Amino acid sequence: MRPNWKAFSQHGEPRAIDWASPKQEEAFRYGPAPLCCSGGFGAAKTYALCLKALYLSDLYPKNRGVIARKVAKELGLTTQSTFFKLCPPAAYDPAFGGRRADSENYLRLAHSGSEILWLHLEDQDIDKVIRGLEINWFILDQAEEIGEDIFDTLLTRIGRWDQAEVPLEVLAQYGEREWPWKNPVTGKPNPPSYAMIACNPDAETHWIYKRFHPESPEWQEIYSQAGYRMISMPSWENKFLPKQNLEEMQRRDASWRRRFVDAEWGIPEGQIHDVKPESLIAGTQAIVDFLKVRCRLHRTLDHGDASPTCCAWWGIDREGNAFAYREYYKPNLLVSEHRKNIRQMSGDEKYTLNLADPSMFYKTMQKYGGRWSFSDDYADRNPKHGFDPVDALDWQPADNDEMGTRNLINEYLRLQGTGEIHRGTEPRQFGEVTVQPGQEIPRVHPITGQYGYWPRLFFIQKSEDLPDGCDQVIRQMRSQRRVRVGTDLGKPIFMDERNETIPDHAYDTVRYFISSRAAIPAQGIVRYGKRSFFGQRDELIRWKKRGGLSLLREQAERAAISRYAP
Repeated sequence: MRPNWKAFSQHGEPRAIDWASPKQEEAFRYGPAPLCCSGGFGAAKTYALCLKALYLSDLYPKNRGVIARKVAKELGLTTQSTFFKLCPPAAYDPAFGGRRADSENYLRLAHSGSEILWLHLEDQDIDKVIRGLEINWFILDQAEEIGEDIFDTLLTRIGRWDQAEVPLEVLAQYGEREWPWKNPVTGKPNPPSYAMIACNPDAETHWIYKRFHPESPEWQEIYSQAGYRMISMPSWENKFLPKQNLEEMQRRDASWRRRFVDAEWGIPEGQIHDVKPESLIAGTQAIVDFLKVRCRLHRTLDHGDASPTCCAWWGIDREGNAFAYREYYKPNLLVSEHRKNIRQMSGDEKYTLNLADPSMFYKTMQKYGGRWSFSDDYADRNPKHGFDPVDALDWQPADNDEMGTRNLINEYLRLQGTGEIHRGTEPRQFGEVTVQPGQEIPRVHPITGQYGYWPRLFFIQKSEDLPDGCDQVIRQMRSQRRVRVGTDLGKPIFMDERNETIPDHAYDTVRYFISSRAAIPAQGIVRYGKRSFFGQRDELIRWKKRGGLSLLREQAERAAISRYAP
């Protein structure tokens, strides 16, 4: 029997939970592995986690946990408001040992004696506070506003509160299996540790996406093994959400709806570039080998000292299609290490353009008796300076005019055909595409050969077969957004300036390449069979260029002279 079952009951009877959606029930029942409830406005994600907090506090007497949010005012007005709708005054009745002290951000439940601490993260000393916590569970509300370091620190603090009790009936329900959570010294059973966060979707570069989203390479390779789970909760799945609220949200712009109603990640407001699925090509070594033969190759570099250094490899074919086919992205390494890694990944490939961040060429360092730049370090061939001459890389300054490059990138990303219009009066069939009169004629996909409307900027994705394919380049392209300055009739207003808080090291390599307007390879010479019509035509053209008519005239003159000579 739960210590507080009467406090949470209705008229002395247990109260059945009417779930807002199947996802809400799934979120409540998941654990103890880390859980992320990612959802739109009004999706009842905070409600589910607050209910889980009360359940853990009631199931395990003397348990202790934390509910945190970045802004103190929002913690009181929203998160605490939702929590105390679920937690009636009888649940913290002082007559039975309960205590509610809002000024101290403290709550102790009656009967069970479990404690809940409320934290806001505006205090400059919050790191010290968190590092001293001893808790068994935590909830971060609006976690997209909170740094990854806070989450990591809290992970190290759960499972440390050893005053909590595990009732005998709970141990009995576990059956013959051994209770897995025990004090390593005393062997006393401990409650399981729960890490729970609630958030609205954000960009693909966000730490929550990397750790929890099922499409994230980090989740697939690392965090899925630890049980990390994201449950997506769109607003329209909440059956208790008032119809007028949902209708009002549906009147907002498409980008806002996809993020805050449909709970889709990777769609930030004010998005600068729309990288469509048509721009992404599943990475295989065979495709890279094909591009290396068919394309003129280039490289672009964005050097970072403490921040990551990114190098992108490019190919451009005879139709002007651009392909990013390889990516190097490493932080906290010396220039000598970057040189070696990039040279090894490049192999014996030959590049037409090697473009780098123009700031690399500023001679800001005093070195070797003169002014020095990072570009000099990359090109240094002197073994006495600690560099291997084989790894030397010669870069040229790229065009860093961002505003002039944005539209050009979007032109490359635009779905397009050949540019020609079907002038006929009847529909024409191109592969599986039917073109009506007046429509643009589709073009052939440079890899698959299918007719359709395709972009001219493609990214070869990272995969098991291609571990050095594009990853950060795609994420950061999709994540770039403008600075928001306000709203007009519910629609957001943005400045032209880009949000500088979003990582852009890989994005810069795209800008450098597209702004270069790299030349396409020369057309190859097509050889036709000699017995074909075009083969015979080419033979006649070559015969004419060799003076064939003059030779024919001379032969005719000689034949005439020999015929009439005495």
